[in-house]
Amino acid sequence: MSYRLLFLCFIFFLLVNAVHPVFSQSHYQNEIGLQNDNDAYLMTMQDRYYTNGIDVYFKRAIDSAKFSSKVENMNWSINVGHKIYNAHSGSVHTSTQVDRPLTGYLYVSGKIRWFFKNEDVLSFGTELAVIGPKAYGKNVQKGYHKTFGFYEVKGWEYQLNNAVGIDFNTSYGRLIFRSQSEKWDAFLTSNLSLGLNNTRVSLGPSFRYGRFNPMFESAAMGGKINAKNNNPKKEAYFYYSPQINWVLYNSTIQGGKFLKDKGPITYDVKPIVLSQVIGFQWSWDRIGLNFNYTFNTKEVKSDAESHQYGSLTLSYYF
Repeated sequence: MSYRLLFLCFIFFLLVNAVHPVFSQSHYQNEIGLQNDNDAYLMTMQDRYYTNGIDVYFKRAIDSAKFSSKVENMNWSINVGHKIYNAHSGSVHTSTQVDRPLTGYLYVSGKIRWFFKNEDVLSFGTELAVIGPKAYGKNVQKGYHKTFGFYEVKGWEYQLNNAVGIDFNTSYGRLIFRSQSEKWDAFLTSNLSLGLNNTRVSLGPSFRYGRFNPMFESAAMGGKINAKNNNPKKEAYFYYSPQINWVLYNSTIQGGKFLKDKGPITYDVKPIVLSQVIGFQWSWDRIGLNFNYTFNTKEVKSDAESHQYGSLTLSYYF
């Protein structure tokens, strides 16, 4: 995705924030955001595997007092996004060069989160997605490369066949430690996804260091917005999240779950994938900025290598 677009969005958010005192309020109940994932953020000139993702989302806080006295904050969100998966390069000439299936992944998802007073966080969600030509991975990547004068994209004749799938997911996070100085803490997060596109279980700790809020008021899990008259403190902290993933199914590697003809090239998944995320979160009044790197071990039972990518998220609260 174009860095120019992200830069213009960031400038827009800064300009809006600069004039916000005219429209200021004691708290923010809504959040809109734009996230871009790309291996180009690594500055290593690679263009492979999970090569680009764009996600646009909207969140709105709910009055938690109507549900339970143990709940401090609640919100729901809806996301629309698109991902592109390549082989080891965006330009392959023969089927033997395809070490990971090519496909787009077009999706819409929804989620609801509960933030408890003890800082536990619980969420439930669902995601509807399509892979194959109808996900427009070929169109988006070829159009982008042509527009900005990059190399010619080749190999999409080997992409996966069309398939539609739905997943259900849940996550649970629990605070396990916070220092007396309140400069660093740790919490444990577990995730479960069941469905036709992604079936996996993941578990791992997360560590924060810097200036941060409790989970129910932190940008870490989307808790900054609220339906109460709260105005969370500004945040600026580093974080590190190692994670172990037990993968049972991944449609972008194995094709559509119930298709007989899944595509010209598919592979089995590596059942255990280790992931590490290191990043920085900044949340200042109406503006939020998150930047991180993700390092994954091999995901595919092929000659494919491990993969890394960067992620940039811009948020606006109102």
